[in-house]
Amino acid sequence: MSWASATARPKAPIKTPPPPPSFHGRPQFPREVVDWARLVSLDFETFYDADYTLNKLSTSEYIRDPRFEALMVGVKVGRGKRKVIPGPKIRAFLKTVDWKTHSLLCHNTQFDGFILSHHYGVVPKRYYCSLSMARGLHSNEIGAGLEEVSVYYGRGGKLKGALEAMKGKRYADLVKEGIYAQGAEYCGVDVDEMHEVFKLMLDDMPQDEMDLIHLTCRMFCEPVLRVDIPRVEAELKRELDKRRALLTTLIDAPLYEDLVKLTKAEREAAPEGSEARTMLITKKVVGSSEKFADLLRHEGVEPPTKISPAWMKKPAAERTDEGKYAYAFAKDDLDFVNLPDDVERLAAGLNLNKKADVKKLAERQARLRALVDTRLAVKSTTNVTRAQRFLTAGANGMKLPVGYAYFRAHTGRWGGNNKMNMQNLTRGGELRKSVLADDGHVICVADSGQIEARVNGWLWGQDDLMDAFRASDTWDKAKGVARGKDRDAYCQFGDLVYGREITTNDKMERFVGKVCVLGLGFQMGAPKLQMTLAKGALGGPPVFFTLEQCQRIINAYRRKNNKIVAGWEICKGIIEDMAMGRAGSHGPISWEANTIWLPNGMSLKYPDLKKRLNDQGWDEWTYQSGDQRKKLYGGLLCENIVQALARIVVAKQMLMIDAKHRVVLTTHDEVGTHVKAKLGPTATAFMLKVMKTPLEWCRDIPLNAEGDFDVCYSK
Repeated sequence: MSWASATARPKAPIKTPPPPPSFHGRPQFPREVVDWARLVSLDFETFYDADYTLNKLSTSEYIRDPRFEALMVGVKVGRGKRKVIPGPKIRAFLKTVDWKTHSLLCHNTQFDGFILSHHYGVVPKRYYCSLSMARGLHSNEIGAGLEEVSVYYGRGGKLKGALEAMKGKRYADLVKEGIYAQGAEYCGVDVDEMHEVFKLMLDDMPQDEMDLIHLTCRMFCEPVLRVDIPRVEAELKRELDKRRALLTTLIDAPLYEDLVKLTKAEREAAPEGSEARTMLITKKVVGSSEKFADLLRHEGVEPPTKISPAWMKKPAAERTDEGKYAYAFAKDDLDFVNLPDDVERLAAGLNLNKKADVKKLAERQARLRALVDTRLAVKSTTNVTRAQRFLTAGANGMKLPVGYAYFRAHTGRWGGNNKMNMQNLTRGGELRKSVLADDGHVICVADSGQIEARVNGWLWGQDDLMDAFRASDTWDKAKGVARGKDRDAYCQFGDLVYGREITTNDKMERFVGKVCVLGLGFQMGAPKLQMTLAKGALGGPPVFFTLEQCQRIINAYRRKNNKIVAGWEICKGIIEDMAMGRAGSHGPISWEANTIWLPNGMSLKYPDLKKRLNDQGWDEWTYQSGDQRKKLYGGLLCENIVQALARIVVAKQMLMIDAKHRVVLTTHDEVGTHVKAKLGPTATAFMLKVMKTPLEWCRDIPLNAEGDFDVCYSK
């Protein structure tokens, strides 16, 4: 090389224009390092028919059912070629794999992984789930089924027709009828597609999220908790007795029999004059909106109505007066739920200065309460079916599979799974208490305190709210009642509601302050606040305010928390930016076209943002979410961002806890571990320490937590 060549300035590489100074793009994050040689990609094909199906049974019920049969399993070890193992040879094949060193990849790993653990005693080193990854990466874009994910990534998708051909067929039937090969090809293609989309998604998934997927699958596939069967049986009996009492005393059933027109099969199953006939007729009467409305009118009460949700979903050009209104008989319809408490309506025509009329009013209220309760009971069997599923899950000493759907919510929150929704167990309720630790162990629970309200105030710089949380976090309860600046945020806001100093002794007033502090940070309006309080928010008692009073409370909140209100305006600007393709950032978040990047490398996506005029003539933003268009406004985007950030905090803390103590439960902002009884105090103390410690990207946020341990899930 000549001196001239050696000293010549090299040509500058072509560079893309740098992003705007305010935009830092998607954060860098550690990525999963897969041991490809010891990765087992696997997919079971199992027997099913019209009655024995996952549509009717939960995952664990289906797999534990005596009818279960594994017809075949598609397998790909490492990067080798796929092969399909026939049902009779599955057990022998699985024994050839060293599962202490090999990891498992499935599409819906909770299904295949539970088959492995329950029927074959197989527990892999690590769980991967391409369905969970698709949920995390493509929320609001596509569904997470293998067909959709494969096609989204430009691949061929699943084979068509083979699954339907296998319906109702046992392994022997497949061989006898010559369709085993067709099923095996279908199964093998699924394994290949799953493996390939896993590789395509892997680089976009942060290490922490892969760890959370593993943890979520493990809680289900390797259950350790038990069910207190007598307790669940007592709760189921109580619920059934309550329903039976309602359904057998509400109406004079024989008078309605011709009206409901029972079928021959129904008449034979419920003989005339029997309790079963009475309950059947009552269900049909109360379950029909028109017949139930007639019942209310017979009691002298005009049924409440609302604008029909179905009518609202129609395009504006197709809306007419026909079908605009519907009866408001749902559990979230405030006018209906509170109908028995509407004294003014029920007292029409009565003189409440007369004892006889006061008695009539009380009787009318009791009757209306029975009508409302029966309608709600007929339309929802959640409490009964969930108790029954608990009994099935814990029968004969079997362990309770704790099922959660990873990234079920747009904001990353877990959702219910296995048809039991472990995220929705009422605190202090009998079903929650029926979840038991194994012998010699306890369940330790730590609950992050007011995490979303804290993140909301911290994100927008509402320093006085942060100071109020800090004051309550450090207050020594042994000193007695906190007053002045030592009071928590709930008491301090209660001052504005009631016009006097509220202390922790003022239980009801502080509760109202709590509902407002936790609920008004996302632009809630007066009607929703009124309904929230009247329904008994946060497990508290019903509290009744007029609409005018609720509006006054909201105005007071917005004056006091002006930085949070300004945050809603910032979020309006973010919506505009995303729609126009402009980039920007605020604190730990950044955004670009249709996407908000979160500090852990995940995102919130709002595809196809569009502005339109709504029916009231206001500008309204909408975006595409699956096959629906959803509304978006400043307060709602604020809620999405805050919920996503809070989820990141709690999820990271959960991983830190799991590194020392096995996590077996998570309910919203709670983390539950399963430890030996003697470790209960120290494990709980460790969990609380972790959950009070902020993450790197929010080092100055005040966090708090409370917790305890017990032999059951009593916290």
